Amino acid sequence: MLKRFLIFLALVAIICGAFYLSSPEMPMLLSEPVWPVVKSQQVDRVDVCRRGKDCFSLVRKVDGWNVVQQGWLTAPFAETAKVSALLDVLSQGQALRYIGHITEEDGQQYGLLAPKIRIATGGGQALSLTLGEEAPSGEGFFALNSQDQDELFILSNDFVRQCDFPAGYYFNLQLLSGSSDNISSISLGHGGAFLWTLVRQKDQFAFSFPASLAGKTASSGEIDLFLHSLMETPAKGLVPEASDLPGITVCSVEVLFNDKSLKKLEVFEVEGGKDYYLANSTVQNGFFVLSKEHVDQLNKTAFGMRKRSVLSLEIGKVGSIRVLQGNQTFVGIKSDKNWESFEDRKPLLGIDMSLWRLNELKFEAEPISELSSSAVKVMELELMNVDGSRIDKVLFFSDPELPSERCWLSLGDGSGYYHVSNKLLEDLQGQIPLRK
Repeated sequence: MLKRFLIFLALVAIICGAFYLSSPEMPMLLSEPVWPVVKSQQVDRVDVCRRGKDCFSLVRKVDGWNVVQQGWLTAPFAETAKVSALLDVLSQGQALRYIGHITEEDGQQYGLLAPKIRIATGGGQALSLTLGEEAPSGEGFFALNSQDQDELFILSNDFVRQCDFPAGYYFNLQLLSGSSDNISSISLGHGGAFLWTLVRQKDQFAFSFPASLAGKTASSGEIDLFLHSLMETPAKGLVPEASDLPGITVCSVEVLFNDKSLKKLEVFEVEGGKDYYLANSTVQNGFFVLSKEHVDQLNKTAFGMRKRSVLSLEIGKVGSIRVLQGNQTFVGIKSDKNWESFEDRKPLLGIDMSLWRLNELKFEAEPISELSSSAVKVMELELMNVDGSRIDKVLFFSDPELPSERCWLSLGDGSGYYHVSNKLLEDLQGQIPLRK
């Protein structure tokens, strides 16, 4: 009997509970709203307004994004990676905390009537975000969204920081776009005429113009620095297009790619501007702002782009050296990878370094065929391989007509005399133990 009574009570409790939950007078329990995320592939436009003043739009185009802002007749191209980073933040952002429902009157105390940032997305997904004052706890900022209006959240400091950038942050400041590996030729000109043209020959560049340098190899180091300055070093900034060109042309650069596309850059002086220049490019709207140092790395002479090594030496094959200075002769030999004097077998320090520096030595002016009568030979250096046969012969000449830090160098093969730094000569004179 007791068992039947307990079963009866349980059935009554179930029926009453079901009635209680289904009663129209009893509200259903609702879950808290969730901060919405942006579906970046559906977004064709992002409008940003910082503190109600710095307002601009990022607009998707077929080949990238543009930055649209008031006062600019044309829209500069944006750096795609930076726009993608903003979309990633909006698509992955989560609120730190849901605060609760607020009224329109409450907006003032949370800084939502004059917000820190407003962001709106358009295209396949319309969503707006309003970021107000920082929370007293310092953990983030109060925020609203158009999906759950009047529902207050706190967004993290990091979320807000990654959204709080001015229009200029998104500008693509790369002077020319493309891969340097796909360059066919490079030309630099001034006043409507080319000063030099380099064409790719397998893994190096050689001059095709001027005719006097045709076929001569360009310096790989100078090419690398030039292309880095042209295609990787960003400009200082970007200013709007102007109806008139800003000033005198400093230089112009044309780059032809393997696909026959041609891209150009033109650099201008600015009246009254001593420390900066302006430049326009076929890959950007507006004028780039360039530092003097940046322009100096681009405005190179043909001589500056030349491969100016005096000789190319395989240092590992040098087995001995012979130095003649005045009426003295000194011989050094390489034994077990170390250098020593032939006469007394005393070690010689720094010889390999000097040979490396000889390989790196560059002439500072075009070679001449004859020296003036004021030049005097001060050292003769012969380089031999392990069997004693000559590899190269280098002669150094002092000349009072040259600056004090310069000397003449000749290879003794009739190729001419090269104007070089005398630092290597001074080092050799200090390393070779000649009699005093």
